Amino acid sequence: MALVDINWNPSRKELRVFALLLIVFGAIVATVLYGRLVSQTPSAAVLLFTTVVGLIGLAVPALVRPVYVIWMGLAFPIGWTVSHLMMLAVFYLVLTPIGLVMRSLGRDPMQRRLDREAKTYWLPRAPREDLKSYFRQF
Repeated sequence: MALVDINWNPSRKELRVFALLLIVFGAIVATVLYGRLVSQTPSAAVLLFTTVVGLIGLAVPALVRPVYVIWMGLAFPIGWTVSHLMMLAVFYLVLTPIGLVMRSLGRDPMQRRLDREAKTYWLPRAPREDLKSYFRQF
């Protein structure tokens, strides 16, 4: 199970959403380029390309599938890296300090501490009276 996965066979709806987002993304990039560059040619080219491809994708979504697959293939390494960095950050910046604090306070919620005098680690449970509860395990 991957955290980030490429959808190689997108539906028509997904392709239309991609086409619409491509138009929006192109407009944002063109605006940024227009404000930062002296020449207007790059911003016009980006806006023209993304608008034409986006409108074609809105009209006939199947024609935009190759652009979608290429875009997702290029974005996959970025998504993989970001998802793994986020998991790393959550583990080391959130879970590890919580575990260290709990360990320093002597808290053992899973009862994993070794007790050499214990004959067994079995926890007695009262039997269930309602048999229907066996069908609702969670």
